[in-house]
Amino acid sequence: MSCSSLGVNAFRPSVQVATHHLSRLSRPVSTPIVFPVRFLSSTPPPCHSRQFQHRRRSGRNITSHTLLRKPLPWPTAAQRFGVRTVFGGRIVYKHYIELPPNYTDEDGLDFTSKDLRPEEVHAIFGADIDAYNANKLLKIIHGRRVAGTLEDPTVAGRSYGYTMEQRQKALAYLRDHYPVDEIANAGLRAEDELAALEALEEDATPETTEELDAKKVPRESTGKTNKLYKGAIQKNKSVYGDSVVEQLRIENEAKWAAEKKRLEEEEAKKAEEERNGVAGPLTPLTHPEKFGKLSPTVQKWITSATSDLKEPPKLSAWQRLWPSATFVLVLLGGLGVYVYIYKPAKRNERWFPEIPPAAATVGALILLNTLVHAAWKFPALWAPFNKYLLITPAVPKPFALLGAMFSHQAFGHLAVNMGFLWVVGTLLHDDIGRAKFLGLYLGSGLVAAMTSMTEFVLRQRWNISTLGASGAVYGAIGAYCWMHRLDGHRIFGFPPPPSEGLKGIVFLAFVVATNISFLFSKAARSRIDVTSHFAGLAAGVAAGEWILRRKEAEKKARMEPMAVRVSKV
Repeated sequence: MSCSSLGVNAFRPSVQVATHHLSRLSRPVSTPIVFPVRFLSSTPPPCHSRQFQHRRRSGRNITSHTLLRKPLPWPTAAQRFGVRTVFGGRIVYKHYIELPPNYTDEDGLDFTSKDLRPEEVHAIFGADIDAYNANKLLKIIHGRRVAGTLEDPTVAGRSYGYTMEQRQKALAYLRDHYPVDEIANAGLRAEDELAALEALEEDATPETTEELDAKKVPRESTGKTNKLYKGAIQKNKSVYGDSVVEQLRIENEAKWAAEKKRLEEEEAKKAEEERNGVAGPLTPLTHPEKFGKLSPTVQKWITSATSDLKEPPKLSAWQRLWPSATFVLVLLGGLGVYVYIYKPAKRNERWFPEIPPAAATVGALILLNTLVHAAWKFPALWAPFNKYLLITPAVPKPFALLGAMFSHQAFGHLAVNMGFLWVVGTLLHDDIGRAKFLGLYLGSGLVAAMTSMTEFVLRQRWNISTLGASGAVYGAIGAYCWMHRLDGHRIFGFPPPPSEGLKGIVFLAFVVATNISFLFSKAARSRIDVTSHFAGLAAGVAAGEWILRRKEAEKKARMEPMAVRVSKV
């Protein structure tokens, strides 16, 4: 199975997953444009030791409240070469005097030795932000607390695409768990800016009237520090000198203003052409934001497929699981009865007598999965599909455990599952017959889906949704490899003779090792439902062992009358 997590709204997961894969029109397309900026108020003076000496010469008292630790006269190795230590951890800065020289407001500072996990992010912000962006926001806010720019409007006004509510939650969380003396840091930053202005005043030498007239410089443009500082601000220059990053920011803003003007002109021209009945050019698919508003019909379908719940229903784990568990047990019992009473039809009684039974059965399953994948493209079907073809632990639906087994939204997911189903399923079908194959395939998928949902409910992962035939396919793989664990197999003729090929147990071990490797990959864990893979594999192995023992018992039962007749003779 495949699972989607983090960024999927817990109570509207299926709509957002479906729109992510299938409809460019309903995806959020606005991406915040971030310009690299290094403001005066967020940049420490270049040399801490000079600041310290300047404060001593000026007679200021640096108390323990305002200066928590005497700065070193040279940057530390961690500040010069990065923020990671020898053992791979991170240096967490809390004091303004420790601020690294390469600090920028956009990158922020590490607030802990490692990033928060998706579960922790969900507890802080909810389901409207993923772990990567949440950790980045926390670093930005923590950096402002250390740099003393938390209340600076020129810095705090930059949102980088985050909402005010998200920034407030991030600040509240950091204040509760990672205390920083924000007042002291802001005071030290103000002292540094004042010291920089005083240094400019000391370096500014008064000029005579004759020198000013010779240079043709207006007399009012020179003077004390406040005029120099005002002039620097009016020219968009830093009192510390010209900055390449600042120039880049200005150039980017100019480019964005020109691009925005061009887009507005195109929209105005398009509106004029529509009013005059002139058709414009086709809109490129690379710019979905130009498609305009959704039609009322499509919007109605999306609304009907979206849950209006604000939070998960207040239910215990048992209340969430027992309807689905009962449904699975009833279906497993029905599959057992079907396997027991099934009688294979004669060749002339089959619908397609020319097609081998294995190809017909497996082909029908592949066709059904392909049709459901194509049906996901139509928004009109999202409402029923969200209920019955997608497993959502927040609002569980028992029938979804069966429907999700035939549901794929991504074509790559469908292709991989159906490819393995065709290769292994036809071989297993030839070994055990149609009834046992269908019972094993569907039973493994049900066990895998129920195990996966049980894990999500017990861990309270309400922002997860899962679907796909992986659990059932893994059941078929496990059964075939276990039943032929000592037989040799070749893949495209390899390994060549005289080798007997790889044993089935080797293939089974490779499948297990591959899924174990998924557990150590953060990206794989967020996209792949490894729990359903292991559960389906275990169910298939158990079913394969039962089939082998059943065959052995039937063989003994057939041999006993023959042995009696031989003894009588």
